[in-house]
Amino acid sequence: MHCIGRQTIEQTLSLFGSSVVQYAIFWYLVLRSNSGMVMTGAMVAAALPQAIVSVFGGVWADRWNRKLLVMLPDAVIAAVTICLSASMAVGWGDTGLILVVLVIRSAGGGIQPPAVQSFIPQIARRRGCCASTRLTVRCRRRSASPLLQSPQPSST
Repeated sequence: MHCIGRQTIEQTLSLFGSSVVQYAIFWYLVLRSNSGMVMTGAMVAAALPQAIVSVFGGVWADRWNRKLLVMLPDAVIAAVTICLSASMAVGWGDTGLILVVLVIRSAGGGIQPPAVQSFIPQIARRRGCCASTRLTVRCRRRSASPLLQSPQPSST
């Protein structure tokens, strides 16, 4: 258990919080639009940029400052989420803006995981623990994420 350090817990909480926000945005769109096309657009906006950017994330982690590649996307994701919540508070939360925010959050999510993965060998060597600890925490978080979803609202 000594392998799970403060950074691992902070990263896990950050990713968990980001997942909760993502679900909240999807539910907002579902309840507001009641449209399958809007939900499809949201799913594409939330998945496609991450899939494209993550292809290059490993290369960037090898060539650039890894710490910056972990912190900067997280900060950008937080900033655009705060801007979205502020714009929604004043009534500017239209679907187009939400989709743009989903694209930015997704692109940031494609940069972060490869950079975090590149830290594992350094952490394992320095702390003398197995590298699978972080992977176990990540797998358990991903396994639990479907449990966070509420049942779909009835159409009656």
